[in-house]
Amino acid sequence: MLAIPWYFSKILGKPELFGVMYATTTFVMLFWGLYAGTLIDKFSRKSVFLAINLFGLILLGSAASLGFFLGEVPAWTAMLVFSGTILVYNIHYPALYAFGQEITERQYYGRFTSWTEIIGQSTSILSGGAAAILLSGVSSGKHEIAGYTIDLPFRIQAWTLHEVFLVDAITYAIGFVLILMIQYQPIAIRHIETGSVIDRIRLGVAFLKNHPLVFVFGNASYAIFVVLLVTFQQLMPIYIDQHLHAGAGMYAFSEVMYSVGAMLAGVAMVWAFRKQGFVFGIAAMMCATVIIYVFFSITNSVILFGALCFLIGIANAGTRVLRTTWLFQHVPNQSIGRISSVFQTINILFRAGISALFALPFFNSDGQIVYAFAVCAVFVAIWLIPFLKNYRNFQTIRMDESL
Repeated sequence: MLAIPWYFSKILGKPELFGVMYATTTFVMLFWGLYAGTLIDKFSRKSVFLAINLFGLILLGSAASLGFFLGEVPAWTAMLVFSGTILVYNIHYPALYAFGQEITERQYYGRFTSWTEIIGQSTSILSGGAAAILLSGVSSGKHEIAGYTIDLPFRIQAWTLHEVFLVDAITYAIGFVLILMIQYQPIAIRHIETGSVIDRIRLGVAFLKNHPLVFVFGNASYAIFVVLLVTFQQLMPIYIDQHLHAGAGMYAFSEVMYSVGAMLAGVAMVWAFRKQGFVFGIAAMMCATVIIYVFFSITNSVILFGALCFLIGIANAGTRVLRTTWLFQHVPNQSIGRISSVFQTINILFRAGISALFALPFFNSDGQIVYAFAVCAVFVAIWLIPFLKNYRNFQTIRMDESL
């Protein structure tokens, strides 16, 4: 997911093409997201994980094989892989959190969400570092990274995109085997649903209709995630290339700095806001995000850029930990997959619109990508208004009102 946006932006020189295809893919995911939620709530979450890992193995393995056969990866294949990965992404995380809620006692919800974030982001740090090597290679000699000079005694040849795909396919295979070995005893009681897909979707929508505070909370707290995905999957390659005038190493460095911040949030977020409350923490993270994106739009300092990536990692991951814990406490496990998919579908709708806007030539030439970051700041600020308006209600809502 690091390699493909960079491939379109720097190798093919067609960032606007990637923007259009990304917006189209995001729109298609609207329908998939709702359907995915019904699968998560109907079937064993372990079976869902096995299915998506098998799908990823076949998709990435086929793309890698085609690349080795042709000697390169066609643009349509790269986009197909990107779209397929987004498809997996949009069922993996709702299923992960539904599974976590299913096997975790209520008093440990915060601990579960924190450790999930720590483990996930630590692997992102490793993959981000690997991506820097795979995308641009490493030559021996002195290199400047984030303002520091490092003397490397070795050289690594840059990998092709289909070689990267092959590694990805192998990780899906490993994931399949590891998940197959998982044994667990559910804590939450679930019943088998036999209704149609439409009926199951209606049940999830009805829950949110009857609990408008949960609906507002979910959508407002997702605002950071909306702009973050667009930033790192669409804007960052252009920003680094045209505004910072740096290479693929800086792109991977931004991912690593984000992941370090996110991992720190996983370690400390629940503890940091144990007195003020989760709702206060989310409001603080939304305010911080607005400020961070304003600085993104006005600076060209590489050092400050790294610091901002670190801070947005804290803000997004911290919000996710607090939001997920709050939702665990207010949404029954029987419906958590569908509720998450509704939020994710609305999230996708906003991302599709923003991505389509940022695909315009205005944002992709003459360093004007900075205006896209200003738009992101405004988007989060707008969602901050209803969140603050319902602030007290979010804090005082009782468990029985949600169940």
